[in-house]
Amino acid sequence: MGKLIKNICGLFFILCCTNLYAGPENLARYPWTLMDVPVWCGPVKEVNKILEIEGYVEVEIAFGREKALPTGEIVYAIITYAHKKVEGHILRTLETPKQQEKCVLNVLFDYKAVPTEPKIES
Repeated sequence: MGKLIKNICGLFFILCCTNLYAGPENLARYPWTLMDVPVWCGPVKEVNKILEIEGYVEVEIAFGREKALPTGEIVYAIITYAHKKVEGHILRTLETPKQQEKCVLNVLFDYKAVPTEPKIES
């Protein structure tokens, strides 16, 4: 029980005494571990053709940049596809500038856009 209280107090201290801004500059500083994630990859042309045959259309794109900084070179793109007939069904793919493969990262259901805009602090 004493160890649990010490851990909770330590966590509280860390949260109160650190900069809680989670901007791209701060995220790049963490020593996170690369994880193995279940994805499906195939030749770009083949994946694009299958997505078209299966009824998916592109609806969003976002770019990942070097060192997770807004000024970094583009190193990958995440493209969101929506299914033409199944409401709320999307999937996301990963592509790189020098791609030979395209990967489906996740297949999701019950998708709903959040109706708020992020506040960008200057």
